[in-house]
Amino acid sequence: MIAYENEMNKIIEALDDENLLNNCLISGSWAMFFYKTLFEDFIPPIATTDFDIFLPRVSKIKKANLNKILLDLDYLREDDTLTGKTRFYSKSGFEIEFLTLPDRSMKNVIKIPALNIGAEALPKLEPLTWNFISIKYNNHIVNVPSPSCFCLQKLLINKDRQEFKRQKDIDSIKYLLRYINASRAYKEEFIKLLNESPKKWKSIIISTMHDNGLDYILK
Repeated sequence: MIAYENEMNKIIEALDDENLLNNCLISGSWAMFFYKTLFEDFIPPIATTDFDIFLPRVSKIKKANLNKILLDLDYLREDDTLTGKTRFYSKSGFEIEFLTLPDRSMKNVIKIPALNIGAEALPKLEPLTWNFISIKYNNHIVNVPSPSCFCLQKLLINKDRQEFKRQKDIDSIKYLLRYINASRAYKEEFIKLLNESPKKWKSIIISTMHDNGLDYILK
C-alpha cells in the first residue's frame, strides 16, 4: 500500500491547498491509517484502493475547483449517468469517492455546487459525526472519526454489506476493538456513544457484536 499512501498524501495536500481539508472527514478503511498515531504498535489493516471523503456539512464548503485539482494530479473523472454520483480514479487504480448525509430531498446522490460533484448520501454515516479527531499529519490537520465512531458505524452497516465485504469489515473491527478495549478513555467513549445512539441502531449494533463475539467490550 506504500504507492497508495503516496496517492493519499498528494490528495490531502491538494485539498489543504484549497482550504477544503477542514470540511472533510477521511472515512472508510483509510481512516484507520491515522490511528497509528493514537495507539502504540497499531498497524493499519488497509487492503483497499477506495479513498472515501466524507463531507458532513455541505453548507459550509467554500467554492473550489475540485475538478482541476484532481485532474492536475492525473486523475480521471467519471459521473454516473443514472445517479449523478462522481468519482475520480487514477491510472494505478486508486479511487476517490465523496459521501455526505441526506438532506430533506432524501435523494441518494446530492449535488454539491461549490465543488461541482455528486456525493452519495447515506443516513448511516451519521455515527462518524458523533465525535472526530484532528490529527497532525505531514504539516496538515486531517479529520478522522474517532476509533469508537469508526467501529460503531461499521457495525451498524455490516449486515447491509455484500457478503464478501462483511467479514473483511469484521476483521478490521476486531483488530481495532482490541486497542479500544485496552484504552479506558476510548472504551468509555464507545459504550457511551452506543448507549446514546438511536434505539433501532443500538439494537442492530449489539446484534452484530453478539453474532461475531465482540460484545465482550460491553462487560
